[in-house]
Amino acid sequence: MHKAVSVEFGGNQAQPGVVESQFGLLNAVQRPQITTLGREAYPAFADKVAAFVFALLSYHPFKGGNRRLALASVFAFCEVNSRTIDSRVFDEKTAEHLFKRAATHRELGIPPENIYREFRDMMTRAIVQV
Repeated sequence: MHKAVSVEFGGNQAQPGVVESQFGLLNAVQRPQITTLGREAYPAFADKVAAFVFALLSYHPFKGGNRRLALASVFAFCEVNSRTIDSRVFDEKTAEHLFKRAATHRELGIPPENIYREFRDMMTRAIVQV
């Protein structure tokens, strides 16, 4: 998916398919599946989407194009699970603002749980069953 997004949308640092952090990529992919004491850490679908995308944005697993990949991943994650995003709720400007905050929360001094909560709340409002 990173290769396709990089080829389609480019970017000044995009290196299609180059994984910079194997740990970050595995963390993002496995994050929605985490259980704690036999209970799902992210029980609702919006929680799972938020956990996955927030991990992608936090760990920057690829050499460039992580925000573009994260945005495409939201739509792919939903489509694979028979859901879609209401673009009236989650529009381009909202996505750009939220993704930028998530990708730079450390530099901005924003606690990660606050960013995750913002993203989860947005996904709760934006995701609709197909």
